[in-house]
Amino acid sequence: MRHLFLLFRPAQRRIAFPKPLDCPPGCHYMSTWPDHAPSTWWESVAITSRTVKYMCRETLGKWPIGDIAFGIKYHMKHQGTIQQDYAGKDSLQLKGDETVSELMYLLNYLRLCFYFSKRPFPEFLQYGGYCQDNVLIQNSKARLLRPAFTIVCDEKSRSFLIIIRGATSARDRLTAATSGEVPFRHINIQKGGVVNFVKGYAHCGMVVAARWIAKYAVPCLNKAKNQFPDYEIKVMGHSMGAGVAAILTHILRERKEFASSTCLAFAPAACMTWELAESGKEFITSLINRNDMVPSFSKVSADNLRSEVVGSSWLNDVVGPIPLNKLFKAINQHVAFLQSCLVFMSSSRQEVRNDADIALCPQPIISEASINSRTSFLSTTVEEHLQISSSFKNPIREFSSLSFTSSEKRPTNFTPKRPIKLNSDPSSKEHKQLFPPGRIIHMVSLPDLASKESIRVYENPRSLYAKMRLSPDMIRHHYMPSYVEMLELLIEDLTNKKE
Repeated sequence: MRHLFLLFRPAQRRIAFPKPLDCPPGCHYMSTWPDHAPSTWWESVAITSRTVKYMCRETLGKWPIGDIAFGIKYHMKHQGTIQQDYAGKDSLQLKGDETVSELMYLLNYLRLCFYFSKRPFPEFLQYGGYCQDNVLIQNSKARLLRPAFTIVCDEKSRSFLIIIRGATSARDRLTAATSGEVPFRHINIQKGGVVNFVKGYAHCGMVVAARWIAKYAVPCLNKAKNQFPDYEIKVMGHSMGAGVAAILTHILRERKEFASSTCLAFAPAACMTWELAESGKEFITSLINRNDMVPSFSKVSADNLRSEVVGSSWLNDVVGPIPLNKLFKAINQHVAFLQSCLVFMSSSRQEVRNDADIALCPQPIISEASINSRTSFLSTTVEEHLQISSSFKNPIREFSSLSFTSSEKRPTNFTPKRPIKLNSDPSSKEHKQLFPPGRIIHMVSLPDLASKESIRVYENPRSLYAKMRLSPDMIRHHYMPSYVEMLELLIEDLTNKKE
């Protein structure tokens, strides 16, 4: 593992991503977060290693094994019906002919996204009634921070459609996992020439992907707009593609010729802070299906969920009268061994100071003399990392004496011999709460008096999506077939009520 670290760490240091120009004074921008899509193999290696290490630190490094195995299930069991939260007093129920027309409009474009994401490209063209001459750009192969997308000219709706594929491959998932919050600003040109300037933070991977698409889409759209000046621009996508589509729409609307661009975001990921999300209510429509958890999933909401799970009393219900101390101790020993081997894992009981501290945490602690004798071939930089990491004690807690008080202090035993300049760690900074973009429409299924499900649709406030709500079917409700099925049921139900 250490030899792999020696390969990835120089790659990270060699590729230094500059601080963006729109970064406000005093912001904690990570130089290791990319600001452009990788163009070389070394850049891809650096971004991948940085993302994987950060993702493991935010998940396995923070969540105790007992909470993952038992606490989450206990939390889902005791939180009750979560659908009622999305149909509260602050929610506006949508009815009438305008709602039916809007749902049919959304269903049509959702099916287009489905065919582009899940079917071969010729089938997508056949379903949409397009020919090859209608295709302006076709990029069906995704890369790291470069999602698959296409631009087609839709003569029926007199618009140019930009369809972005969601996370369907490992590279797409790495793009979604590059989840650092980076500064993002939006200059919204409204009707009458009024300019609205909005600053905030957005999802790093989606911002980079949106800028990469804009680099190729803007020249193409300029040429197409000259030929068809009255055509509109519609950007759409599902899941990660929806988040990229929302950010891309913000970028396009900064140009006067594209100021009328709109976006349809199906199951959008939480991708921007409150101010940016609110500024898009006039031109971004987000559609969410029942218990879909992706629109409310961010680092802040995940940390809040972890605090709730850790603070719950799941241990008493799981253990009960059965003595499981030996089992917990055995699990704890295996986890301790794995954390001592994996270079990118850290424990929730260890105070994280920087990337180097997380990278190498030997177990048991190795003396300085032993390090110098066994690793004479290492560079001076790596020896410094080892000297720092050797000052940490093993932070793994015994499962037989678990303590779940959130106010428990973490041990700090960090005393390096000389100051070393290292990259700052994002986990030590305050994270920004991300939200789904634009106007939010949520399809809800509630039990009625006849013990049957009543399907309704609401326009919800953004504050409802600051908290993660877990459900056994939260993953199934995120897939596009579930969205299509729910939209069809909603349209049928509203049409029958009207008749």
